[in-house]
Amino acid sequence: MSHISGKTGAVYTGATVVEDCEDVWVQGTADTSVSTVAGKVGTNCVRGTTVSVGATTLLMYEDISSKDITAYDGIYFWFRSSVNAAAGDLQFLIDEGNGASAPEESINLPPLVAATWRRCFCKMVTPAALNAVLSVGIKQITNLADGTFDIDDVEAIAEVDGIKSWTIDYTADTLETTDFGSAGVKEYIIAGSGWSGTFEGLKDGVPLSIGSQVLLVLGESDTVGNNWLGDAFITGVSASVAHDGIVTYSYTFQGSGALETPAA
Repeated sequence: MSHISGKTGAVYTGATVVEDCEDVWVQGTADTSVSTVAGKVGTNCVRGTTVSVGATTLLMYEDISSKDITAYDGIYFWFRSSVNAAAGDLQFLIDEGNGASAPEESINLPPLVAATWRRCFCKMVTPAALNAVLSVGIKQITNLADGTFDIDDVEAIAEVDGIKSWTIDYTADTLETTDFGSAGVKEYIIAGSGWSGTFEGLKDGVPLSIGSQVLLVLGESDTVGNNWLGDAFITGVSASVAHDGIVTYSYTFQGSGALETPAA
């Protein structure tokens, strides 16, 4: 059995919108529309519907106003497929030209469970080259079954520089339901779940603000899908200075809402 190495782990936050997915995208090999019931952020999401579409085809794309994302390290978005998909069956494209026909970035999507929204994080390979992005798109690499493919709220997200470790606690509360019928043996049910944790490292830039709500990605490695992702509040920051000149910051956070767990 292979083991994941955490040496390429990271923490990401500080997002900016690249495409809000409120308007219909341009059809590639998929019929495109917007859905007003399935959207995760705002009113709509973009939908592509495929019929007899083969492998290695551009499903849909959107031309956008020129966007400089050189200060960011990854792309985040909501995605839902009506069919199961393995990691790399679909790709997210980033292109400095129109039409997403010659993308600078072709990033594998993580595994997808049919008919289930997933918050996807994809690390970019060469973000320093993306100073004038003009289009984004979705490409089908593997010949999947006919279905629908929904995308919403595409954002670029930055790595918190200098971080060297993080921890997360994902827990569920229990409520005691013992009564006379339990015959003296305690019984419980699961109540609410929640998540919180810390990350810390060397000072490199302006510290995060306490009380701020952030999109937080805790990466275990560079392997697609190996991250924890959700909305969180930065609840505390501690600074430390040593005699050798090293300045370190540590942060605490409280998750709010659902947590996306690693795909593998």
